[in-house]
Formats: sequence, structure tokens, C-alpha cells
Amino acid sequence: MSNALEQAQRMRASWQLSQWLDWQESLHPKAWDLGLARISEVWQRLDCGRIAERVLIVAGTNGKGSTVRWTEAIALAHGIKVATFTSPHVQDYRERIRFDGALVDEATLCDAFQVIDRARGEISLTYFEWSALAAFYLMANASLALAILEVGLGGRLDATNIIDADAAIITRIGLDHQDWLGDDVETIAREKAGVLRRGQLLALPVERPPQAVLEQASDLAITPWRLHEELSVSIDGDDWTVAVPGYQAQLPLPKLLPGKHQCAHIAAVLSILAQWFVLDVHKLAAVMRETALIGRLTKKKLHHTADILFDVAHNADSAEILAAFLREQRRHYQRVHVICGMLRDKDHQAVFGLLAPVVDSWSLCRLSGPRASHMDDFYQAALSAGIDEQIIHQYDDCPSAKKGMDEQASADDLVVVMGSFITVGELLHEWDKQ
Repeated sequence: MSNALEQAQRMRASWQLSQWLDWQESLHPKAWDLGLARISEVWQRLDCGRIAERVLIVAGTNGKGSTVRWTEAIALAHGIKVATFTSPHVQDYRERIRFDGALVDEATLCDAFQVIDRARGEISLTYFEWSALAAFYLMANASLALAILEVGLGGRLDATNIIDADAAIITRIGLDHQDWLGDDVETIAREKAGVLRRGQLLALPVERPPQAVLEQASDLAITPWRLHEELSVSIDGDDWTVAVPGYQAQLPLPKLLPGKHQCAHIAAVLSILAQWFVLDVHKLAAVMRETALIGRLTKKKLHHTADILFDVAHNADSAEILAAFLREQRRHYQRVHVICGMLRDKDHQAVFGLLAPVVDSWSLCRLSGPRASHMDDFYQAALSAGIDEQIIHQYDDCPSAKKGMDEQASADDLVVVMGSFITVGELLHEWDKQ
């Protein structure tokens, strides 16, 4: 190792988390550089062994974050030592790595970065690969019963795929990240199915899984558990009945992480966890009532102002779910207003078109960064989706959109903040200051 490299590593050893993150963002020439060669080499040098007794990996386009959250919450309720790796974060980078439900300690995370920095030598890593390696390194040194990994992008070439998981859940697959994954659902599904391993447990909380997933499972001697087949979900009023391999129960519907689609996610989670742990119906009922996830139909009630709903819907599939939820909610409100900011590589017109019938006004906000949408294109997509220009407002940033909404919305209205994680994170911060 050169003296210059050693000196640079010694300098970084004293850095705070913000310094590490700023440096990592600009270190690698590409924000996403799919492939496992570089990160696998560094992981081998760390020589950590297994990251937990049991590992669950969660892939898919939509529903990954909530599936991870349900798994974590159920594990915690049963006293199971658990850690999670998710991305992206909404407000705090440390949301990406949690141990027993708590955000990783900042000093602990910096120590992990220092170890990785020494091990990598001159190997360049992306921002995401740094976070993945830090999570795996810390998990491997924590004596965990369960590790839950959320795939970042795709699956086959994603950094999480250096870990051999004991089970997988593949959630809904739709069109997103086409520049990296392909232009049709089956091609994208083939990439996501790359996380599968021979003989794994596999749960598919969808009615019609892509053929590519089923074919990959068959090739690896995996018998998948599918929604409305091996995963039975029946909703009756405020309760629902779940029956999966190894477990069945009647439970209250999820309260703070709402939407009937969540029952499918929970059924998939229960089918996996029932193979490894003894589950208690009373503890599960408490999980249904108490579990929430920031940015997934998260509602804030503020004194003398409109209710605020935060949701990271940013593609057609997630917009369809949000639209269905808003149709159910409309009877409680006089008007529904949306603040929306999205990245350039999303299908804006499809999102606008799905939500237009249930929205009374739109506030479009410009985001910062190289992937941000150009406001003219964003506005034209809204018009192309059939939204009347009279109900569209444009803002240069998220705080300005919030200020405009404070003046526009009444206490009888619902304000929906949606789109990019950046939009939701910035506006959660703005409203938290009130």
C-alpha cells in the first residue's frame, strides 16, 4: 500500500458521518454501477462469514420497504434479534441500517466505513455499495437471529446479491429503472429473480407473478408460495384471516401502515417466519395495530390545518395503489391537493393519469440534483395526462410548494405529498418544524 493511500486513510479515520457521506457520493464515477466483482472482492477481504443465522432478501419494484418493515416488526414483537438493510432513506441516512428497530449509531457506522476503507485498498465503490458493505459487516459482528435485506436496484447485479439468503420475497414488479433493467416486465423480473438460490424458501405476494420469476424458481428447485394459492388472504370488515404454510390466524387490519395490499405482504412474511420461529397471534395483533413506516401512506394531523399524507409513490404501480387509497378517503375531505416532485427517469404521465381523477389541485416542485425532472417536461406531462392547467401550480423548490399549500388548503382538505423520497423527506422536515 502506498504512503499516500495510507495517509488518506488515516485522515478519513477521524471523519464525522457527514464527511464520509459527502466523499462517498463523489468517489465513484457512476451513481449506479451494477456488478458484483468489486464489492465481492472487498467483502472477501473483510472475511466476515455469515451475517445472521437466517437471511431474508426482499426484491421487487413496489412494496419492498413495507415488507421489510413488517418482517422487522414481527421479529421484534417475538424477541428475535434482528437487523435490516434498506434504501433509500427518507430523512436520516442511518435509516438504512437498523438493529432491533433502532438506527445504527453514527460512531459505529463511521468505524465500519473505516474498516471497509482499509480493506478496499484502491477498489472504487459506489455510495450504495459502501452502505451495503457497512450493513453486512456490522450484521456479521452482531450475533443476529435474522437479517433482512432490501434489494436496491434489480437483483442479479445488486450489491445485496453477494449474500446467499435462506429465503426470498419478490413483491410486485412493474416498469421502473428501465435504463438499467429493461423495457418490459418480464425482462425486469428476470433481473430481480437473480437473487434466488437453489432450494430457497420463496413467497410471492402477487396474484400473477411474472413468468420469468416462476421459470427461475423452477430451475432452482424452488416451490413458490403464491397469493390466493399457498398464501390465503380473506378480508372481512376490520379483520382479516391469513392462512399460509405453517400458520393461520385472524388479525385486525393494519392501522398505521394502511392499505389492503399490505395483507399480501404480511402473508408472505408470515409464510417465511413460520418456518423458522413460533408465532403468537396476540403479538401479531399488536403488530397490526402499531406498525408504521415513514413515507408509506403516513398521515400527519396538524392543529387547525389540513391533514397531510406522505407517500413515496413514484411509478405507475405505486400511483395506482395511492389512487385507490385516496378514493376511499375522499368522503372524509372537501378537497384533495397534491404536492409532487419526481426524478427525471420516472413515467410522470402515467403517475399523473392514475391520480388525476381523485385530485383537485397539483403543486409541482422542482428537485435539485442531476436526476431531477426539468420543470417544463414535468408540467407538460401533467397536461398530457389530461390535468387542467388551471389547477396546476409550479414551484422552484419543496419549501416554496409547502408555503403555497399552507395558503391554499383548508382544515377540511387532505394534502398529499408524494413522488421521490427526496420530496417526502424535505417536506416532512418542513412540516415537522411547525
